[in-house]
Amino acid sequence: MRDVARLAGVAPMTVSRALSGHPSVRPDTRQIVVRAANELGYVHNFMASALLRRGSKLIALVVPNVSNSVFAETIHGLEEVLSAEGYTLTIGHSGYSQHEEERLVRTLLGYGPDGVVLTGFVHTKMTRTLLKRAGVPIVETWNTGIKPIDMAVGFSNYDAAFQATEYLIGRGRRKLAYAGGTQTDNDRTMAREAGFRAAVAKAGLAVSEDLICTLPMELSSGVELARRFAQARRKPNALFAASDVIAAGFILESNRLGIRVPDDIAVVGFDDAPLSETISPALSTIHIPQRDIGRVTASLILQRLAGEKNVPKLHDVGFRIVSRASA
Repeated sequence: MRDVARLAGVAPMTVSRALSGHPSVRPDTRQIVVRAANELGYVHNFMASALLRRGSKLIALVVPNVSNSVFAETIHGLEEVLSAEGYTLTIGHSGYSQHEEERLVRTLLGYGPDGVVLTGFVHTKMTRTLLKRAGVPIVETWNTGIKPIDMAVGFSNYDAAFQATEYLIGRGRRKLAYAGGTQTDNDRTMAREAGFRAAVAKAGLAVSEDLICTLPMELSSGVELARRFAQARRKPNALFAASDVIAAGFILESNRLGIRVPDDIAVVGFDDAPLSETISPALSTIHIPQRDIGRVTASLILQRLAGEKNVPKLHDVGFRIVSRASA
């Protein structure tokens, strides 16, 4: 730090403040310090700083799948708000396993994060214990309706699936199929299947168990589903896929096999991912404000860290049906 200060022509304390984002440092001075630090290959020791100020400027995030674009949008929302305040996001990938999530939480808490963000509400008992002991803001995301450990930001997966199914029924579809993501340690996909079943039952229709399946959220899952549909003796005339990726794979393979969407089968997806508008026919889906989940989560954490009182425990970002050509 002294070497950086000497090259930049400032005091070592100014270097510390400039690199930690302290508001007392003028932008032009910060730029000079950063340039000097880069030239010398200096890495600021944030852990040492954290011991002095009792704050790491680190927020820990655990997501099930870093390759899923919906979580990528939430990550962008978090980083957008946190980085503006000098915080860094560190990310762990649980692979939809609550036991792997527990291992990650235990490890990440060892770095003294100022806040922790989780996906969903399914956790081991030890994970809950560790988080409650941590004494930092905790936010569970991507669902609502369950009592959170601390705070929650999301939407009702049950209601969203219920309305998507009603949307298909309202278009005269009576033989409905459901394709959801793997349900192990995943409260979101469990809620989506429950919402589908409830809407079918409300309409007085039979729930056909052979038309309900859980699949990995991959394009290949939708492709395989379309091939099954082509060979089936009893065919549904509507499909609610609880992931746009599955729905897109289904439509793409249906086009290749000569299955007409929506004439032979109407399709509704979930997430409103960018690909939903680019495939043909364009996919009707449930729009989730994915980036807003991240932005609101970051805002709640920062409010708590700033000592603000009456920070809301629950925030529902909502959802809406997007009607396109597939249904």
